[in-house]
Amino acid sequence: MIRSRWTFAVLQMLDLLTTVAAFRMGAYEINPLVACLTQHFGGFRGLLISKLSAAIIIFGVKRLVWVINLFYTVVVFWNCFLLLLFSMKAH
Repeated sequence: MIRSRWTFAVLQMLDLLTTVAAFRMGAYEINPLVACLTQHFGGFRGLLISKLSAAIIIFGVKRLVWVINLFYTVVVFWNCFLLLLFSMKAH
């Protein structure tokens, strides 16, 4: 399952949604490339461009899908952790 391109697509969607939610709570992008895209195109559009770029790259790379999926799993968990911290701070 971790080698699946469907898993990659789901992780990209989860990363997009959790990052947008974190932006709304006051977080900022730490990836320099994505930060540049979000500054230039806006939060959601910059993230969407980065996700589409990642999808184009991943469909050309078959053997390393599991590594990328593992990385984005950590990113999504980190985003969820930040959302939890921000929500606890707000209360």
